[in-house]
Amino acid sequence: MPKSNYELRQDLTSGDWILFSNARDKKPRDFVKENILPKQRRGKCIFENPKKAGGGRIISYHPEEKNWKLIVIPNRFPAVISNKEKARIKKRGPFSHIDGYGHHEVVITKNHEKNFAQLPIEDANLLFNVFRERYQEIAKDKNTAYISVFQNRGPRAGASIYHPHYQILSTPVVPPLANHHLENSKNFFRDTKKCIHCSQIEFSHIRGDRIIHEDELSIAFAPYAPKEPFEFRVSPKGHSSYFEDASEYEIHSVVKSLQSSLRKLERKIKNANYNFYFHTSPVKNKKSYGFYHWHIQVVPRLNISAGFELTTGMEINSIFPEDAVKILNKK
Repeated sequence: MPKSNYELRQDLTSGDWILFSNARDKKPRDFVKENILPKQRRGKCIFENPKKAGGGRIISYHPEEKNWKLIVIPNRFPAVISNKEKARIKKRGPFSHIDGYGHHEVVITKNHEKNFAQLPIEDANLLFNVFRERYQEIAKDKNTAYISVFQNRGPRAGASIYHPHYQILSTPVVPPLANHHLENSKNFFRDTKKCIHCSQIEFSHIRGDRIIHEDELSIAFAPYAPKEPFEFRVSPKGHSSYFEDASEYEIHSVVKSLQSSLRKLERKIKNANYNFYFHTSPVKNKKSYGFYHWHIQVVPRLNISAGFELTTGMEINSIFPEDAVKILNKK
């Protein structure tokens, strides 16, 4: 048995890394089967007392402590834990494992009701700037290989607390999905001398029937082959490999495109449950990923993977992306 509650294990057959964390069993469970999180009164919401929610610790206030709009705290139920030891691969028989080293933080918005799509634009911009600031700080840890920034919206997407919040989680290895995307992007660049995401953005303009929102610097569009109904991507138009190095203008534009597209999704799908998350280059060996293009993926949680999907890894999507975008864009 492992000595720690936190461990990454590598599957011998697939080569994929799986993160184990016993501490997550203590996480609040406000739901079992429901599609909607019960609305908590502010007085009973744990995030109305962020210092208590962070186990007595606040990482940072934004823009300032007295009049804060966003606050960053440690996750009380972390999937990983930081320590001073060097993260290294160890062997257990034929298997490989690494101690579950990393950082796990929660970013809380002050407003108890307003999700990202409803935030004032200045607060939404502040949130993304905080993401970037924390990303840059965590990247200084030499054990960090990859940093994930995401929101779980609704119980089907993994949320257990009503109050809007976002998470930042780092790992000492590049996760399987990110690795798969990076490898495909690298191969595409090797074969075509083009960025795989720049090419998709360019092709989306040929017919325009998968575009949800667009301005001068960013675009929101449905991928050609999304796994889930109403899934979409928000990307800077100009080639940009690293979220942490994005300009203020670029971030502001992506924020506007994401808010506009999420509002369309929430208007068309009642009580929409979804995840949005960043795809960006790893921080380890950072200069090796100039071919990549950071973006945000939004995945509504409408389907449940069943036998065929689990045994083949091939999803069945019940709606073509062109039809999904037509629904989203209809006034």
